[in-house]
Amino acid sequence: MELIGIINGVISSKQIATKIKADIKSSIASLKNSNISPCLGIVKIGEDPASEQYFNAKLRRASEFGVETKILMLESDVSQERVNSEVRKIALDPDVHGIIVESPVPKQLNYHEFINLIPPEKDVDGVTYANLGRLMSGEASLRPATAASVMEFISEIGVPEGSVVAIINRTLTVGKPLSMMLLSNNFTPMVCHSKTLRLKDLCRSSDVIVTAAGKPGLITADFVRPESVVIDVGINVVGDKIVGDADFENIKDKVSAITPVPGGVGSLTSLMIFRNLVSAINMQGIV
Repeated sequence: MELIGIINGVISSKQIATKIKADIKSSIASLKNSNISPCLGIVKIGEDPASEQYFNAKLRRASEFGVETKILMLESDVSQERVNSEVRKIALDPDVHGIIVESPVPKQLNYHEFINLIPPEKDVDGVTYANLGRLMSGEASLRPATAASVMEFISEIGVPEGSVVAIINRTLTVGKPLSMMLLSNNFTPMVCHSKTLRLKDLCRSSDVIVTAAGKPGLITADFVRPESVVIDVGINVVGDKIVGDADFENIKDKVSAITPVPGGVGSLTSLMIFRNLVSAINMQGIV
């Protein structure tokens, strides 16, 4: 594969982000000219170190784009009933155009129970069953932000149609929607997970590896070929550092391209939220 947007084997998100930011800024300026002030509601439960940087990234993006935010902070021992109640309230707020719940959430909570209280036209993370169902059926929907970010990388660096993409994740927020988005764009997804047999061989035989396993050091040099592209979605706290799933330093010179962590997929994910926010306002018929 001949790829573009690669600097010394590392995929640069800056070039991709610059174009997306320009589009978002233009759209938000048009909304404000129509007397619409976009507002993002953010629900944050507890303090997860791995997600903290992405929460802060959303706040920085909101400030950069001139988007208002309404932030609801809940303690880690909060009850399901309280979260459900608060999500219902923010969902009914006419001044809030998009809602996101930071993940992961504390183990005692059923994430999908309160996520699906968000109206699909305000679900800027694209993770309600309604939006996922529309994605699976090929209808217009708000797309899951992380999966959409991966698609931006695949598109912008010029991965050829038909390429085999190994996805190490089978969740409703990453692996499953990403597989549908890849199929819709004529790629060949291969969904893998913790029980997959011969994972190393499957990764080596694929053209692209997308890893979101949450396991630092999972992707080592024997998982890749010189032609491999590695897109690392993993977020792991090791000591005082955030690292991905790939052994970055030891494989960056052994592949065609790799995304860094931090500074890779995550840097686009926060942008996808604001792209979805613009789309959400249009879907709500406010304009």
